Amino acid sequence: MENTISTGKAKQQAGFDQGAPLPKGTRLPVTNNRKKSALKLAKKHNRIVNLRADFTHKLTTRLCRENQTVVIEDLHVRGMIKNEKLARAINDVGFGEIRRQLEYKSSRYNTNLMIANRWYPSTKLCSSCNKVNEKLKLSDRTWTCPHCHVTHDRDVNAAINLKRLTTETVLPEANHLVTVGTDIGMVPILDGKVTSVRYECGR
Repeated sequence: MENTISTGKAKQQAGFDQGAPLPKGTRLPVTNNRKKSALKLAKKHNRIVNLRADFTHKLTTRLCRENQTVVIEDLHVRGMIKNEKLARAINDVGFGEIRRQLEYKSSRYNTNLMIANRWYPSTKLCSSCNKVNEKLKLSDRTWTCPHCHVTHDRDVNAAINLKRLTTETVLPEANHLVTVGTDIGMVPILDGKVTSVRYECGR
């Protein structure tokens, strides 16, 4: 209803009859109602941007402050967004921004940031028998290993494999991109110091 009223007023200001069709290529003047609607929409978009930035900063800061080692996967985001059903959700998450913040915050809080190789099968690898299930699909949220017959939750199984990647047997699969001077296969032992909350963003 608001758009109809705004268009009618714009036609009247431009000297056109409200009931007559506009000539092709005619640009109507921007009315006050149109400006108000645009400002209201811009405020909503700005609020969403601020909420996402706040959540991302709090999440990455907490991960680096409360853990000695954080492991993430080097995902092929450009290839993932080619899936039209998942593109919008993947873009909203902001994988690149989360990784960027983890990289500089990990050095600030003396946290080891491990980046798993893009081809490491964290989801398809059975955490019980270390067999790879090549038939696993994206829609399979739970799956049973055909070798040891153990049922896995997709995300929990991937988390266990990534944890094992940093602490146990497959450390050469990880890339130490942030912790300079650390040998492959070694994880420095830290004191587990937790920074005070009031110094979370600097003194």
